[in-house]
Parts: sequence; C-alpha cells; structure tokens
Amino acid sequence: MARGIDKAPARSETSILLEVSALVRRNMGEHERGDVEVPGETIGYELCTIDARSDQQRERDTHRGRPDGNIMVVVPGHGQTIHGPKKLVATAALMSRSRIAWCVDTAPAKGGDRTEAQVIARVVKERISTTFPDMEEPIAATLIGWSHGGSQALLGAEFAPDLFPQFLGVCSTGLVDRQSLELLYSFFLEATRILWASVRRRDWTCLKDTLRVGWNAGVGLIRDLWNTKSLRRLTEDIGWAARNVTSSPFGYTGEVVLLFGAQDTVMRWRDLFPGCDRPQDIPKFLPAYQEKNFPLASRVEVQVVEGDHVAPETDAPSFLQTGLSLLQQLDEQGNG
Repeated sequence: MARGIDKAPARSETSILLEVSALVRRNMGEHERGDVEVPGETIGYELCTIDARSDQQRERDTHRGRPDGNIMVVVPGHGQTIHGPKKLVATAALMSRSRIAWCVDTAPAKGGDRTEAQVIARVVKERISTTFPDMEEPIAATLIGWSHGGSQALLGAEFAPDLFPQFLGVCSTGLVDRQSLELLYSFFLEATRILWASVRRRDWTCLKDTLRVGWNAGVGLIRDLWNTKSLRRLTEDIGWAARNVTSSPFGYTGEVVLLFGAQDTVMRWRDLFPGCDRPQDIPKFLPAYQEKNFPLASRVEVQVVEGDHVAPETDAPSFLQTGLSLLQQLDEQGNG
C-alpha cells in the first residue's frame, strides 16, 4: 500500500517538541562504548539510550519482563555519531509504544555495511538481554535507518529478521544504485539549499539543527579517519552508501515502511518508481517494485512526507507519527 504526500497530523506538536528537548538534555549523555568480535577484526560501537517511560510503565514492564511495544533502534546517517540524530532518537522514544529508543553507531569495518549491520544486530540483542533479563518471550525491535543508516539497517534486518521484524527507512539509501560522486554532489547541493532556505524563511531552529547535524557528521568522519588511519576506507563508505542492497535476492521477511521527503533531492522517491509522476500514483507501481526488491517481505508501504533530507531530524514528529502509525508502534495515548 502507498499513499501520496502526507503531512501527518501532530499529536500536540508543541508539547512533543518541548518534551523532546527535555529528553535530549536529560538523556543524551547516557551512552556506552564497546567492541564486537567479527571474523578478521574487532569493531567498536557506541550506543545511547533514551528512556521516556513513566515510573508506572517501567514497573509494569519489569513485572511483565517486556515493554509495551518494539524497542526503537535508530541507525544514524553517514559520518554521524550517536549525537547526530538526537531529536530523531528522542522523538522515537517519546512517540513509540515502548517509549525506549537506542541509537547505535559502529566504527568502519573492512566488510562495510554488511559487517556493521551484523555488529548492530549483536549489540541490540545483548542490550535487550541486559535491559530485560527476565523476559519469557523474545523481545523485538523496530530498526529506523536515516540516510546511509538505512542501508545498514536494511542489512541488519535481513541478518536478524526475528530480532528486527520491522524496518522503517527515512530518506534511506540502499534502495537504488547510484554513482558515488553523483550521490556526494547531490548531498552538498541539498545541504546548501536547506541552509539558504532556512535563512530566507528566518527559520533559525532549522538552520541551527542543520548546522549541528553537519558539524556532527564532520566530527564523526574525522573520528573515523583517526581510528582507521585510512582515507581510502572513508571513501569506500560512500561507495557502500551508493549501493542498492536489495538488487540481489533480498531475504528480509518482515514489514518495510519507506518514507521520503517531498523536497529531498538526495534520496528521491522517483528513483524507485521511474515513470511515476505523482506520489498519489505510487500504488500502481508498488507491486512490481516489491516483487523485485522485497519479494519475501510480509508488507511494503511507501509514503512521501513533506520535508527535505534533514527533516527526519528537524521535523522528526511528522516522520515518526507517520511511520510508527503504519507499523502500529505509535503510542496513541501519549502518556506512557
């Protein structure tokens, strides 16, 4: 099923944004570092936790040994650290049924996105066991991949479909093949366009968030360069982001929801559906797309939401209200 451009109705949007800001200030410092052994190398990772549960919900979860819904796991975009998508992570915690969100970022691996996806799966599985040691049944997570994080999240979902029965891609890579230089060029053009539009509209919050995300990505790339001591390894990462990971038989069996920004010139919904002129016409093209790219998926949804490539961070409530609602992970009551 697919729908056209949809500005999701906000659930007390002002209140949500205020709560998101409070969660960011209170929780983004709660993070841990560790290492995961994979064949041939050791991969470092960072994980931050946002827990928006009330005391009553936390007690209820402890008694049952599980949360109300899936745990939200956010995989950040290219070069970003766990502090890049901090509003996206906080909003995922605040708006989800479980009201728990983790952001996982891995160090560059020789095996690229596929190896890093396995690291993400192992980290999440171990973290679930630690958080809910008395669980009687397996606890699942919804993987949310933003931009290049979408490629890694897709591969992580395929690697561990029982752990990740749902994938939510927001302005995600990994869905079409691209030329690396074209992808990089379109990203810089998009960033310039967003910054200029923010100044023209006097939207200082968007400008601040866009600059913060860009600065964070730069810090992350410098960190990765320092850790790998290899400029070539970082350029290979762009190549991984430009790959269509679903082009070969893709074995993921869970639910797939893809959200695109109507004004996003980096990840363009039209690239998935050439010949489709309007988002409202996507349903006509979706069956063929699903059969070719997600033949085993239990469900595929595509929506185009108002916003650009940075909007999953600058306007996280709109994207997540749409995505979590489609996946039945939205906290409808909003009270935890």
